Order: sequence, then C-alpha cells, then structure tokens
Amino acid sequence: MTDRDKMQKPDWMNDAEWAWFKERTASVELIVSDAKADVQAYLASPAGRSTGQNAQGGFPTLLLTTIGRKSGEKRTTPAVFMRHGKDLVVVGSLAGYDQHPAWVLNLNANPKCEVQLDFDKYHAVSRDATDAERKALWPSLVKTFPAWGYFQMQTERPFAVKILTPTGPA
Repeated sequence: MTDRDKMQKPDWMNDAEWAWFKERTASVELIVSDAKADVQAYLASPAGRSTGQNAQGGFPTLLLTTIGRKSGEKRTTPAVFMRHGKDLVVVGSLAGYDQHPAWVLNLNANPKCEVQLDFDKYHAVSRDATDAERKALWPSLVKTFPAWGYFQMQTERPFAVKILTPTGPA
C-alpha cells in the first residue's frame, strides 16, 4: 500500500473506530510494535485468554509461534483466527500492506509451529489453503474479521490463508 490517506472509511466502522484504525495501521513498524505488546497483554491477562479475545476489538485470537527463517529463533505473534473443524485458519493481511507479515514467510520456510489458544498450547503444522479452500473459506473469514476484506481491497497482494492443523500438546 503506497498511500494510506486515500483509504476510505468502511461502512461498518464509526468515526472513532476509523480514527483508531488509521492510527494503529499507519506503518508496518507500528503494527509490529503493537503485536509485541498484544502478546504480552495476552499472556498477562487470564480473563482475556479465557475467552480467546484480543485487545483489538474482541476478535478470536491465538498466539502463533514460528521459527525465524533467518534467525532460527522462536517468534510469537497474535493472530485473529477462525475455527474450521479441528483446524485453525489465519490470514496474513498485515493491514493491507504490499508485503507478507514475517510469520507467513517463517511458515513458508518451516511449516512447524506452536499455537496457544487461551491456556492450551500445542504443536501444529501449517499449510496454504488451496485455491478452492480459499474461495470457500473467504466469506466466513471476512465475517469473522471484516477488516480482512477491507485490507484485501487495499493491495494487489493475495493474502496468505494458512491452515494450522494441531499435531499434539506442546
């Protein structure tokens, strides 16, 4: 995304939500900084974790830990998710910027990951949704988190839709 000032307020947001939204997505650096703070808040808040909700509007949120493709170190980020049978589906939107979030690149390099959902921690393996799965899942994903639909309109980059399949306790 080259010019965030040209973004139009979506109908489903009021003016205060729009102002907050534009402020919190003003740069990739700010998004990454907020994600780090959200991880700490998630871990520190038993009440928040017991409902699987995040600090960004009460959407279903998990913590996703990947292995850094360059550093080899564990990297944890919050991710809004949708349940799909036994799997969890996450979307690499990065607020509509033209680059994939680092966690997507990490999963592309190594699909093994860890997921924390509320108080449960488990190992999982990630895969890209097929084109057919993506098409079938997209309406439900946007219903779960309407910003994904809005963000997708801001960039030509197709968002990564990752399916996380639990493989056992962590």
